[in-house]
Amino acid sequence: MEQTIQLPQPQTSGGMPLMDTIRQRHSTRESYSTNDLPPQELSNILWAAVGMTREQGGTGMGTKGCHAYPTAHNWQQIDVYVARADGLYLYDAAANTLQGIVARDIRPILAGEHQPWIADVPVSLVYVADMAKMYGGGAGDFDVFRWTDTAAAAENVYLYCASAGLATVLRALFDRAPLFEAMRLEAGQVVTLSQPVGYPA
Repeated sequence: MEQTIQLPQPQTSGGMPLMDTIRQRHSTRESYSTNDLPPQELSNILWAAVGMTREQGGTGMGTKGCHAYPTAHNWQQIDVYVARADGLYLYDAAANTLQGIVARDIRPILAGEHQPWIADVPVSLVYVADMAKMYGGGAGDFDVFRWTDTAAAAENVYLYCASAGLATVLRALFDRAPLFEAMRLEAGQVVTLSQPVGYPA
């Protein structure tokens, strides 16, 4: 699936005041519309998660600029995959594009037996930690920071959704073994969490 989708430039100003957004942040389960998210909305969501905020600068071991979420040593080891009906994509924050990975709807795998409604939510973000990007770190670092840094990106999405009137929830209950294979991941890449996003029903 060699397809590249150029996303619109994210809208990085405006929105609800921060304290109001924090107060209204909440998890939504099952009550999702099946209406697709427009490209602009998807671009905004992905930028809020792990988008580029500054092309230059950054401190620590990483020298690749700064992203919307903090990472230990500026490793930037969290990748965001986008699961939709038409396939699986990898978000490229620097280019603001979606890179096609596989022309298969993996949302039923994310849903599993216990949460079938996940398969009908238009978009599910899948967070993947890449140990190869954590140069200079040890196994203990990977065990801790794959979770903390994923959580930071996911909370950004939560806050954006609260501001934009969208529904979302952070999930850990899914079978990672078939997901690893379906996503064509490699050794050292670990699926951490997933986060469906859509309009409330």
